[in-house]
Amino acid sequence: MAEIELREVALFSEMDEQEVSEIRALMDELKFKAGQTIIREGDTGSLFYILTEGEVQVSIRDAGGKDIILQELGPGGFFGELSMLTQEPRSAHVSAVSNVTLLALERDEFFDFLKKRPSAAIDVLIELGGRLKDMDTILRHSVSRNANEVDEERLTFGQRIADTVADTMGSWPFIIIQSTILAIWIALNATAWINHWDPYPFILLNLMLSFQAAYAAPFIMMSQNRQASKDRIAAEIDHEVNAKAELEVGLLLKRIDDLEQLSDENQREIRKLLAK
Repeated sequence: MAEIELREVALFSEMDEQEVSEIRALMDELKFKAGQTIIREGDTGSLFYILTEGEVQVSIRDAGGKDIILQELGPGGFFGELSMLTQEPRSAHVSAVSNVTLLALERDEFFDFLKKRPSAAIDVLIELGGRLKDMDTILRHSVSRNANEVDEERLTFGQRIADTVADTMGSWPFIIIQSTILAIWIALNATAWINHWDPYPFILLNLMLSFQAAYAAPFIMMSQNRQASKDRIAAEIDHEVNAKAELEVGLLLKRIDDLEQLSDENQREIRKLLAK
């Protein structure tokens, strides 16, 4: 990567050519093969990486032990900056998707550079703040699924019929129409206005209602069973949401603390420089 190309990296995009040239001289080139782990979550490290060739995947593990992919970075991407600055355990796992080439920057050398270049330190803070916002957006969009959409995808043809029958029989239009038919049926056979086709005690009517009840009960039970299944899906999603929310809050608090610590250090250094 040529020195001028380093300015294409977002973290250094606001720096002038002299600053970019100085920081490039501090970097070492590293290579990793596809599948290799570059950073392990929980490890400590003092290096910050810039990707110049290939692709890497950044992921974290939630409270349930599942991996959540946060980002897939290509040339120009960077990672490991917060842990490098604060010397706290790595908050994410980074692995090589393909053969990659990285530029590594060591913590002490980076700090010395920032102390000499307050304007560059401000540029770094601005970019890290934007990165924090992007990370928050990624986590929010990966939080939950819609229980209704998941249930709709799993519906079979028979279940759709059962739901339609149950919804229809459990509605006021069905009750009103059936009550009207029954009243007319009974009135016509009781008054003998036309020939008796079902005289009292209305055996044919009772037989038809029995058939209706015999078939309606299984349809309603199928619909209720499906509703119970939908409730289980909703409960699973609620658990995932709670676990991810807990993880997100923890990450945000940690990153806010990191940014505050870095800001305080830079402000102290700027005051020292201004006092001279």
